[in-house]
Amino acid sequence: MDDEYISAEEAAALLGVSVTTLYAYVSRKGLRSQPVPGSRSRRYWRDDVERLRRKGRQPTFAPGELQRESRLTLLTEHGPYYRGRSAAELAETSSIEAVAALLWDVEEEKAFTARAPRRPAHFAELDALLAGEAAVDRAVAHLPFLEHANAHAHDLTPIGMARSGADIIRWLTAIFLRRSEPSVQPIHEQFGAALRLEPAVTDLVRRLLILGADHGFEEGTYAVRALASTGVTPWRSVAAGLMIHAGRSSKFGHSLAARQFVAETIEATDPEEPIARRMREHEPLPGFESRLYAGGDPRACALVDYCDAALGDDPAYARFRHALRYAEDVLDRKPAFSLLSAFVTARIGLAGDAALHGPSATQSPFLIGRAIGWIAHASEQYQLGEAGRRELVYKGPLPAIA
Repeated sequence: MDDEYISAEEAAALLGVSVTTLYAYVSRKGLRSQPVPGSRSRRYWRDDVERLRRKGRQPTFAPGELQRESRLTLLTEHGPYYRGRSAAELAETSSIEAVAALLWDVEEEKAFTARAPRRPAHFAELDALLAGEAAVDRAVAHLPFLEHANAHAHDLTPIGMARSGADIIRWLTAIFLRRSEPSVQPIHEQFGAALRLEPAVTDLVRRLLILGADHGFEEGTYAVRALASTGVTPWRSVAAGLMIHAGRSSKFGHSLAARQFVAETIEATDPEEPIARRMREHEPLPGFESRLYAGGDPRACALVDYCDAALGDDPAYARFRHALRYAEDVLDRKPAFSLLSAFVTARIGLAGDAALHGPSATQSPFLIGRAIGWIAHASEQYQLGEAGRRELVYKGPLPAIA
C-alpha cells in the first residue's frame, strides 16, 4: 500500500509546481497526505495527485461529458428562446409539431410522417391493468414496450431520433387521452376532438405545450441527458424524465398543491377566500414562486394575456383570474407557469380525481410538451458521444502508511 503514496518532491514534480505550492493544495484542492512514521515529512496520496494533474490539462468539459452548454434554449427575462426564436412568438402562430421540429433541428415532414407508430401486441391487456393509474404512470409503464414494437427506435442518428420523437409524442397523446391507437393528426386537435373542447380552449392547449417545451437544464433534463449519454433510445430517456417530474419532492412534486389551489378558486363563490385562508393560516401560496423571473414568468403572462382575450366569458377562468388579480394586489405575487399549467389541466378535464391511485396522479398535458424538449436534449447529448465511466473521487479515510 505504501506505493500508493509519493513524496512531496515527486508530487510537486508531477504537478509542475513548487513544494510550497503543493503544501497549499492540501487545503485549497483537497490533496491528502499521511505522516511518515519517525519523520517530520509527509507522503501524498498518488490518486489525488493524478486527479489534480488530469484536471489541470483537461478542458472545462471533456468530450462526452454531460454538458451544460446547449444550442437549444436561451433563457432571458423575456422568456425562453428556442434556437434563437421567441417561444412566446412561436406560441402565437406555430403548431406543436413545427416547434418540435425546430428543437430537433429537422424538417417537420421528415419527423412527423403520415405513418402512425406501431402498437405492441399486448398493449390493450397492459392498458387494462393500468386503468386506475394516472396518465404519467401509464406512460412510464408502456414506453419500454412501445420502444420494442418500433424497430427504428434504435436509429440514433439525429433524424432517427427525431422520428422516434414524433412517435413518442403521438403515443403520449394517445395515452393521456386514453386512446388505444396513436393518431397522426395535430396534437392539439387530438385534445380538442377527444375532450370536446371549444376552439379557444383547444388553442390554449397548443400554446401551453409550446411554451412548456423546454426550460433549460432542469432536473428532468439532467436525467434525460444522463441516460442519453449511455446510448439508450429516446423512449427510455423520456421515461426517465417523466419519472423525475412525477416523483421527486421538489417544485414538480408540489404540483398537487397547485392543482388543489386551482380547484378551490374555480369552484369558490369567493375566489379570494382560498388566498385569504392561506394568509390567515400562514400557509404558502402554491404556484406563485419563480426563481428565474423576478418580474413574473413571461410564459405565464403570455397564457394569461391569451385567456383574457379568448376566455373572458368563461366562468371558471373569470374566477381564476379574479384570484390572480387579488394575489397581485394584496401580496404583489404573480403566477408561475406551473399554476397556469394546472389551470389548463383543470379546464380541459384532466385534473385527476381521487380514483387515481397511482404514485403521481399527474395528468397534465404540459408533460407532452416537455417531452419534446427532452427528446431534443437526448439527441444533442448523444451526438456529443457517450460519456463513459466517470471518475469517482474517494473522500473516505485513507490506508495508514506501514
